[in-house]
Amino acid sequence: MLSPSTMASKSNHSPAQREWLNKVDRIIASNLKDSSFVVAQIAMQLFVSERQFYRKLKLLTGKTPNQYIRKARMIKAKEIIRKGYTGDLNKLAKMVGYQRADYFSTVYYEHYGVRPNDEIKRN
Repeated sequence: MLSPSTMASKSNHSPAQREWLNKVDRIIASNLKDSSFVVAQIAMQLFVSERQFYRKLKLLTGKTPNQYIRKARMIKAKEIIRKGYTGDLNKLAKMVGYQRADYFSTVYYEHYGVRPNDEIKRN
């Protein structure tokens, strides 16, 4: 799966920083469908405070944790659509952790500049 950290230039990061980002990506990927997944859960799994997690992620990626999770969800949604998804928008939204399809559609549009329904229809 593509992840936000693979989309960023890793050449600026040390091996330890890349490994830390990969761990963050694995935690997010394993919880992507969970709409109640919050930043505190990531911090807890990394054995750091929420504030420490926020600071480190912001330093390494330039994104807040919520922005980073949102980007991961958008990348996964795009990946699902590109693999030929033809189901309804509600199901796709739930697959990437959104309870409401209308909000998912808005976020997707803000991220990619195209509605997810339009991309699904192109498949």
